[in-house]
Amino acid sequence: MSSYTDDLLKLIVMSDIHLLPKGEVKRGLDTAPRFKLAIENVNELHADADLVVFAGDITDKADADAYAVFDEIRAASDLPQRVMMGNHDDRNVYLQHARDPMLDQNQFVQGYEDIKGHRIIMLDSSEPGVLRSGLCAKRLAWTAECLTEAKAQDLKIILLLHHNPSALQMPVDTYRLAEPEKLLKVLHESQADIIQILAGHCHITTAGSWGGYPCATISGNQHRVEPYLRGRTGQQNCFEAPAQYAVIMSDRINCAVHFQSYVDQSTIMDPKLFPYKIDQKFEVMD
Repeated sequence: MSSYTDDLLKLIVMSDIHLLPKGEVKRGLDTAPRFKLAIENVNELHADADLVVFAGDITDKADADAYAVFDEIRAASDLPQRVMMGNHDDRNVYLQHARDPMLDQNQFVQGYEDIKGHRIIMLDSSEPGVLRSGLCAKRLAWTAECLTEAKAQDLKIILLLHHNPSALQMPVDTYRLAEPEKLLKVLHESQADIIQILAGHCHITTAGSWGGYPCATISGNQHRVEPYLRGRTGQQNCFEAPAQYAVIMSDRINCAVHFQSYVDQSTIMDPKLFPYKIDQKFEVMD
């Protein structure tokens, strides 16, 4: 590998896995085989990733048996992993059964990893049983301290959380991150170099900005929803595919978010129609 590739961050983010105890199915979708496909897909295509983050809604009903299914399936990957909480999770149940959980000094499931000139901050925006939860004073203070340290070390910031902080102009906004202005104030005051924010929760792929920061969402492992924007009436359509995870790649100047579909009903076109796509050359960045 080139020195450029050696220094290139590759971060995998999965969200909304929604696992159930073995044998249970919800809305006609068995999420366990889908999650297994996700892990197999990462092993096949992204074995060089620096970190895999599971960004909340690990389970659908916070069953201990579902967390056991999660650990069983993800054990097929040898990559470093971190686990976050979502609104379908229960922090207390998770911590009773978790192996090597990520915890801050206040026992919230949050932390950070410094990799290749980046600080990946993983926030705990979950409150058991609360659909629209936010960040309490302790979690905001921890975030501020984490950002201050990163700025002093000239690290680029990638911020991950379960609840989407940005308004998508969809009904899902009624249960996005509560009081997002509090987090935004912490981010602005830190003056840290935040190059990407990524969330799950909303079951839809979006990209845009929030308070001046690049902000994206992923649809995850369960069903995805169509854009149901202001002015619409009637039924919002939901789809069983694609199921996807994000691949974030950053060299500290260029940061790209790719959406890798591991369950997809699209038909692959005949490769003979694209002969120039065999062994394509990459831009030389050294």
